[in-house]
Amino acid sequence: MKKTWMFKALGGVAWMIFSVGPLWGQANFYEGKTITVTIGAKSGSLEIAAQVVAHHLGKYLPGKPAVIVQHVPGAAHLLATNNVFNISKPDGLTILAANPNVAIAQLSKVEQVRFDVRKFQWLGSSGADGVMFSIRSDLPYKSFDELKKADKELVAGTTGPGSNAHDFPLLLKEFAGLKLKLVSGYPANSDVLLAVERKEVDAYSALGTTIKLAADRGAVRPLVRGRVAVPGFENLPVDEDLATSPLGKSLMSIKALPLAIGRAFAAAPSTPADRVALLRDAIAKVLKDPELLAEAKKAKIDMQYISHEQVQKDFTALLNQTPETLKEMGKYIKAES
Repeated sequence: MKKTWMFKALGGVAWMIFSVGPLWGQANFYEGKTITVTIGAKSGSLEIAAQVVAHHLGKYLPGKPAVIVQHVPGAAHLLATNNVFNISKPDGLTILAANPNVAIAQLSKVEQVRFDVRKFQWLGSSGADGVMFSIRSDLPYKSFDELKKADKELVAGTTGPGSNAHDFPLLLKEFAGLKLKLVSGYPANSDVLLAVERKEVDAYSALGTTIKLAADRGAVRPLVRGRVAVPGFENLPVDEDLATSPLGKSLMSIKALPLAIGRAFAAAPSTPADRVALLRDAIAKVLKDPELLAEAKKAKIDMQYISHEQVQKDFTALLNQTPETLKEMGKYIKAES
């Protein structure tokens, strides 16, 4: 009887050791280590969001590792993405703060692409970005329908092909019937907005946060939004609903998906599954952290957790295009350069 009890007790102890062993192992692995968040931007909302997440991520990982941000600019985020996919050791110590538009580059078969976004270990996203089309607030048009009936052609200022400032109004012109003339070459979105305020151009498209700030001070009037709703402008018509052809709707969907994915984080392919699980859990928890949310609010960055499953699903959908759509896509959508 005593022997039976002893064997059961020893068996229970052994089971406990083996069951918690992996957790101990991961705690020991991360303790004293540094996680590097690699990003292809030196500024902007994507970079600010990565910094905010990095400030707080370590406390949600076993061993509480340090977390730093590494800037690897070049080739519209392709250099940073290539590095994490091909060069970084897949040990859970390198995280890519991805620009989801790199999937457009992959879809467009850009020569510098050395990755497949479907093979990354996606960890989740810190929030989606909306995009809006706006006109000067002094113009008489109060709605998309009124603008569509306008007699004169409006001038839309843009930075260049591949940007939201260019592609969003271009698709509205080609597939929703807006009378627009696109003038490209502005160095940055801020320069386009300045041109709007000087009445050099009539229309301006950008990320929702940027347009909202301009609208709040009376510079522009938003008339159309993308799939991702911008707080306060949820009732605007959605570009995909305005498309007059299946091709137009497909192309608008292609542009919408990276925005819906938002500021996604990834580990390299072949990163051990247990470390990927820890990183996914940490991303989910940190994006609910009150201190992080306060810091993000101060930086005017809207943080909203998007699951790794949803990120993976959206990337897969983005790359799953018909041959007909791919053939036409190059005429209207370019990878950023």
